Amino acid sequence: GGITRSGLPGSYTYSTVSGRENNPVNYVSFWDATRFANWLHNGQGSGDTETGAYTLTPGGISANTITRNTGWQWAVTSEDEWYKAAYFQPASAGGDSDNYWRFTTSSNATPTTAQANFGGVVGNTMPVGSYAANYYGAFDMGGNVLEWNEAIAGSSRIRRGGAFNNFSSASDLRSDFRLPGSPTGEGDSFGFRVVQVPGPSSVAALAIGGLLAARRRRAV
Repeated sequence: GGITRSGLPGSYTYSTVSGRENNPVNYVSFWDATRFANWLHNGQGSGDTETGAYTLTPGGISANTITRNTGWQWAVTSEDEWYKAAYFQPASAGGDSDNYWRFTTSSNATPTTAQANFGGVVGNTMPVGSYAANYYGAFDMGGNVLEWNEAIAGSSRIRRGGAFNNFSSASDLRSDFRLPGSPTGEGDSFGFRVVQVPGPSSVAALAIGGLLAARRRRAV
């Protein structure tokens, strides 16, 4: 992880681990991610973490039925939002002929470990910006950490994108890869990405925040 906690219950303080300030946060469950989204939605402290973009209740968590509320401002990415941010690039802007790449590295060619942090080569997460950004300016849509999204699969939620300690192959970076997992699960390869409703001056948020639902490309 990259965050340390000090103090006592009710008065904890948090700080980043030196040298890991720009690394993705890991060891987080899906519910941790929704609570962070609620914290952002509520002005980073103006409300509690159990309401906002999501209304978190013991029953809803147990049944895995909680979905995004109307009027949200920040949220964990939906699967469609994540998918488009990872694979979309218009053919007119240099993308593939059908506007979607096969891999998160903006290519249909199998990526190498010089293009993304996967395969256990590095052995840890890397700072954001260590690899090239994609069409939307987003970094590490593939590799570094698996990212939770809102998609429900029975008692599981879906993770996408592969991780630094994926020792199998580059297949986890493919557009047809999706990995279900218990939403309470935490691990060194579990992270998440948030989406924001863009405001009039929020140009950067458009990279992920204003995305439309994307069709999923069939495996080739």
